[in-house]
Parts: sequence; C-alpha cells; structure tokens
Amino acid sequence: MDIYFNEQIDDWDFNHIVYTDEVGPDPSVSARFGIIDDEGQRIQIDVLASAGLPCFKDARCVDQIAYFGFGHCIFIFDTKTRELVRHQVDGYFGHMYDGSDFEHFPVQLSVIVTSASEALAFSRQGKLLRVWSNLGIDGVTLNAVNESQIEGEGECDPPGGWRKFALTLDHGEFA
Repeated sequence: MDIYFNEQIDDWDFNHIVYTDEVGPDPSVSARFGIIDDEGQRIQIDVLASAGLPCFKDARCVDQIAYFGFGHCIFIFDTKTRELVRHQVDGYFGHMYDGSDFEHFPVQLSVIVTSASEALAFSRQGKLLRVWSNLGIDGVTLNAVNESQIEGEGECDPPGGWRKFALTLDHGEFA
C-alpha cells in the first residue's frame, strides 16, 4: 500500500490532522500527517512516493474516521478499528469537502472528494457510497452541496474551460 502508520494509540478521540513537508531522510516517503488529540500526536502517517506526486493535498477528521488525499489516492483510516483503506482516484486528488464547507451538507455523508474528473462520496463510516465520473478532465470543484444535490464545475477544456454541473444525491444522475 502507498501509506503506512506508526500506531501509538489506545482508545481516544482526536481533534485534528496536521500535514508536514518535512519527512526526513527517507526518499520513499513523500508526505507525513499526524493525527492529534489534546495530549499531542498519537499516530504518524507516512505517504509513500508510490502514491504519486501531489497536485493538491488535504486531510479531514469526521467522527472517528481520518481522510487523507494525496497524489492519486484517498486514504481512509478508522481510528477505532485501525482499518486502513485506499481508493485510487482518476488522475489526481483534487479537493475534499465536509460539513464545515457547506451549511446544508448531507448528514449521511462524511466527505466528498474530487479528482481530475470525478467526485466520490463517503459515508459516516468511511465507506465509498457513490462515484460520479466524467465531470471534467483537469479538475472538479464543488460550489454547493445539500440534502438533494451537488453543484459544481469541471474543467473540460483546459485552461479555463469550466462547465457547470448539478447531480442528484439519491440517484447520482445529472439534475
């Protein structure tokens, strides 16, 4: 897998994730994230160079699940079960959105991840629920998310050729 972690935890609640470009002398490590609680770092997560070069990078904590976007991957780490799952995205990881980004973010979702051409929705338990493909070819961004639909733009004719889209959450079709 393109990621490994140093486990230093029992049962605890974390507050946030930090990212650093300072990864030390190991050339196989491209990035390092730390999952933090009130007492300091509890888990160090190293993203290996095999995850790809980062256009963008982001990390989010939702309930007990930590999400890391880097290179051409999204990594999901359950802090309670210690399960680590990797999903490869199309092209490159773009952006990650959660309830802090949109006022009416659906309660059944934890995050929505975008890539070069797609959007992926994850449940509160960190499971992949839906993938919307062919939204762009060089970037997808979200402008609005609510209980019924997602609105955004995909760059279909780079540079600058952005096309708006709206997708239904329940059926995953264009609205």
